[in-house]
Amino acid sequence: MSQGDASTLSILALMTVIASALLAPNGAAHADNFVDHRVPKDNGGIYQLQDAVPIALALLTAGCALWEGTENRVGKTCWEGGESGAASLAISEGLQLLTRRESPATTNEPNHWFKGSKGSFPSNHVSLTTGVVTPFILQYAHDEPWIAALAILPVYEMVSRVKAREHWQSDVIAGAAL
Repeated sequence: MSQGDASTLSILALMTVIASALLAPNGAAHADNFVDHRVPKDNGGIYQLQDAVPIALALLTAGCALWEGTENRVGKTCWEGGESGAASLAISEGLQLLTRRESPATTNEPNHWFKGSKGSFPSNHVSLTTGVVTPFILQYAHDEPWIAALAILPVYEMVSRVKAREHWQSDVIAGAAL
């Protein structure tokens, strides 16, 4: 995939997330919303690592980027992962401040947008995790197919954030798309 193709996909993904955020209060997320619903709260067991995964990935990627530099494939991929993760995090943070959607921890209603100071749409944890692992998958999966298993990490974050009632299902889907 060329850098131009990746940029185009990034722009399309961002436009989709913004459109979803802007349209949801006007009709996409009403009581008949078939995506968002509360699940029984569970932030124990395996779900306890939900905060550690994106932090560990960010630190490992930053350390790798600084150690390897940009002179080899691994170093370049680490830099791309760090840049992608940082950009995803910055954009998701901005969208949370813009949309101010209430999380399932504070309401039973997924349609409470533009309330409070910071919202749950999209998920920072999921966008950071997805942003960091995607360059590694794109760079190495064709040579080493097992690398595609890194996609488990964003899926884990998606499930654990919903189980902890920190996000609605559409929050984590948007975080992954971002």
